[in-house]
Amino acid sequence: MGHYDCPCMEKCPLQHAMLLIGGKWKVQILCAVCNAGSIRYNALRGKLDGVSNTVLSSALKELERDGLIQRQEFLEVPVRVEYRPTERCRTLLPILEALSDWAEEDMK
Repeated sequence: MGHYDCPCMEKCPLQHAMLLIGGKWKVQILCAVCNAGSIRYNALRGKLDGVSNTVLSSALKELERDGLIQRQEFLEVPVRVEYRPTERCRTLLPILEALSDWAEEDMK
């Protein structure tokens, strides 16, 4: 096996990726939103066993800020809010699936 040179530069791409998707609930949120295609807040919270409103709300704001999910408000009474994956998120999905496959093998 050849010598592995660390790809880390002044700004590490892997560290950048982990800043975007790291955190206790972000990957689960992304998976739930992508699987649903479009999901409301309460339905999303129901899929994430044990997440607090504060943590979920904060994670959703960060994922929206980072361009991974889109928040859409419908002007109804009461106001309806839905979250959906962005195209940027869709390009991330195969990577998350590959990482999941690797972890599943590693857990055996």
